[in-house]
Amino acid sequence: HDVVRHISRWTTHEHQDALARQAATMILTLRGSVCLYQGEELGLTEADLAFEDLVDPYGIEFWPEFKGRDGARTPMVWQAAAHLGAFTSAPRSWLPVPADHLPKAVDEQLKANDSVLAHYRASLAFRKRHPALAKGALGLLDAPDGVLAFTRTDGTETLLCVFNMSETASVFAVPTGMTPKAADAPGSIDDPRDGVLELPPFGAYVGML
Repeated sequence: HDVVRHISRWTTHEHQDALARQAATMILTLRGSVCLYQGEELGLTEADLAFEDLVDPYGIEFWPEFKGRDGARTPMVWQAAAHLGAFTSAPRSWLPVPADHLPKAVDEQLKANDSVLAHYRASLAFRKRHPALAKGALGLLDAPDGVLAFTRTDGTETLLCVFNMSETASVFAVPTGMTPKAADAPGSIDDPRDGVLELPPFGAYVGML
């Protein structure tokens, strides 16, 4: 099956960084062990590779109907100005380094407090500060189409987590009896007004109950 990187698979270029941040917040607030695939923390897109660059047997066999897994397995980019993104000092890497990945290299993102990498780091720290996210129960809530809403609780704290998973704005009516106040979750939108959360495209909210 296709394994296209998620920000290329689920949205257009306009919203890719927003989706990258939302995906980080979502996976780090859901229940279960967290698995991050290399490049997700940089917001890397699916690489557009030529047939002659492929090494994946499935992509080679079924090209062009199925392009294989190589578009998601290009080298990690560490330094934007370095040879092959500093992935290797060899003359060539096993797969090409896409030119549009270099501006997203680690050394470039470390310069910006609002980068996707900074968001991942802050979100990991947020999860560590809240025991309910590590071992707490998950309770799903009714929500409009395209919106995912749930609570996480471990007996010492309860968090409300709401995600607009579409490219259009949406709203979420907070259930009666809940009065969430914004937690210190990176990238969370403002608290609800009159019991309603106004969610931008790929917006996320995490609040304490």
